[in-house]
Amino acid sequence: MDRRILVVAVAALSLLLVTDASEVDQKLGASNNKNETNLMMLRGLIGHISPDDGGSGADRTYFAHHGAETSPDGYYGFIATLDVYGFTLKHGQGTAGAVWVASSGDGAQSSAKTIIIGWNVLPAEYGDSRTHFFTAWTDDGFIKTGCFNTKCPGFQSEKGASIAPGDAIAHVSTPKGDKQKLKLKIVKDVGASGDWLVHLGLNHEPELIGRFPRSLFTGGFADRAAAIRFGGMVTAPVADPAPMGSGYLPAEEGAASISDIQLIGRDGHATPVTGDLPKLESKPDAYAVSPVIDGKFFYGGH
Repeated sequence: MDRRILVVAVAALSLLLVTDASEVDQKLGASNNKNETNLMMLRGLIGHISPDDGGSGADRTYFAHHGAETSPDGYYGFIATLDVYGFTLKHGQGTAGAVWVASSGDGAQSSAKTIIIGWNVLPAEYGDSRTHFFTAWTDDGFIKTGCFNTKCPGFQSEKGASIAPGDAIAHVSTPKGDKQKLKLKIVKDVGASGDWLVHLGLNHEPELIGRFPRSLFTGGFADRAAAIRFGGMVTAPVADPAPMGSGYLPAEEGAASISDIQLIGRDGHATPVTGDLPKLESKPDAYAVSPVIDGKFFYGGH
């Protein structure tokens, strides 16, 4: 699977697309026209996700997440803690727990802008089935800009940072035992640089590890995000699905969680999420999210 195919898969997820309109459980507060535009875009993208079936669409990408996109002033970052899990996956399978900082613009693919950060298991990208810290970005729906990790100019690592995009995460959680925590924070520097500053901590408070320069982005996303989304995504052949989260559904013991969810405003102040957020589940009988309660929810499935 080449990198372009991998990027297209991420593009589909970052645009909140699904393979079939009937699979949408709830739309994240967007208009029906915008959702239809998104669905049309994925129909054009989904055929390129799988190289194994000649682009027939036998591979599918699914996601389950909560999102905030109702602030009239936009969002200037987030704080969240994700459990980190590991799986033995095959070439063609992939799974991730992630946060999207995004703006879909007018709904056209070319206006989709996003920064994605989290953990993933993706043998086609890394050549192994280990869990990795990953990032992705684009300014135009991955048409001409953007990539995974540091495959292109974009993410700039902080000097002396303890981890970089693409690095393997040595220890992972046990679904019904000890948890390994990926503590994430992205905040917009509204000062001189205007960069999106990336902070991360593995089982400790997040520290600055790098940045996405303001110069990467155009339009409103250079200054603020329109949405922040939290959850999981998988891609795999229909006949051989991949696990999401810990592999357990939200109602089951051992399900993966995302907690300590906070949204950052223009003043840099982080506000805890105390109530539920809208959800989107592209295949709710297999992959789902629980309600957000006190800034925490469970997600996943198989």
